[in-house]
Amino acid sequence: MNATQLGILAYIVLQLGLGFLLSRRIHTEADYLLAGRRLGLSISVLTLFSTWFGAEACLGAAGVIYQEGLSGSVADPFAYGICLLLMGLFFAVPLWKRNLTTLADFFRQRYAPSVAQLAAVLMIPSSLLWAASQMRAFGQVLSASSHLDISVAITLSAAVVVIYTISGGLWADAITDVVQGLMLIVGLTSLFVVVLMQTTPEHLSIAFTAERLNLFQSGSILQQLEAWLVPICGSVVAQELVARALAAKSAHVASRSALIASALYMLFGTIPVLLGLLGIALLPNLSDAEKLLPIAAHTYLPPVLYVLFIGALFSAILSTVDSTLLAASALLAHNVILPMRPDMSETAKVRINA
Repeated sequence: MNATQLGILAYIVLQLGLGFLLSRRIHTEADYLLAGRRLGLSISVLTLFSTWFGAEACLGAAGVIYQEGLSGSVADPFAYGICLLLMGLFFAVPLWKRNLTTLADFFRQRYAPSVAQLAAVLMIPSSLLWAASQMRAFGQVLSASSHLDISVAITLSAAVVVIYTISGGLWADAITDVVQGLMLIVGLTSLFVVVLMQTTPEHLSIAFTAERLNLFQSGSILQQLEAWLVPICGSVVAQELVARALAAKSAHVASRSALIASALYMLFGTIPVLLGLLGIALLPNLSDAEKLLPIAAHTYLPPVLYVLFIGALFSAILSTVDSTLLAASALLAHNVILPMRPDMSETAKVRINA
């Protein structure tokens, strides 16, 4: 077993250990789904940032910008960063004050329980599909770094995430997000600094042309608006985001954490963007552009930093997967199943959600 594989194993064991340790805090459904509504500012910021910073923000954005320039990825980090900003400015406080458990509860309060059930059923597939795409990315990274078969790698990654999410709920999700967020920041920053040290003026002239720096896609104004508004308006009502606003210990924390997370996301989300722009000059003619960041890390980073960066990629993916799985579980259990059994005990509610 080489250093990379040992690092991966240690990282996975740490995530599982945190999940089991935090399971001791789970006594009620609110503990499981909303961490007891006790998340402070720093944890709220990092869990929002980590959840939003998934495989598409690292591998996807860098790859498509490598191929098409800035216009290829308006969603990451720009539109999704604006989404977090809007949550902090307009939605976090009123949602928190309603004392909801899931976003579907809003429809129960405003309309009827049947409307809440319908809303939950409609929202669940988006979380599951998001989780599936992240699992695939995790399996690809794990397979590439450990030489496991891709199907085995995806199965193992799914098992790890499911185990620590089931055991600790949003508490485990949020605390592991803190670890994952810090690793992500350090790993991305390390790669960016090292790559920047290898960059020459000639590389810059190739990478930063007017065509590649154009932020707007070709097409009509309506098509461009669609490219921006779908990720903004579609994600601001995502259960993964709303749950973190509801789990904050106060309305002020809910709002401030989203605003700070938006700034962090825009700041560190710019790193894959810049690496995608520089990649065409530093690593031309890649057959699979989505492998730009792992290839750049393997090419330029020393072994210790390479292991750290692979851990950062795992962090980006795991922090999103656990959030999407918990979101789907919350909507199904709290809004679809539990209304059929209103007399259920808190212990039974936790088991149903898990």
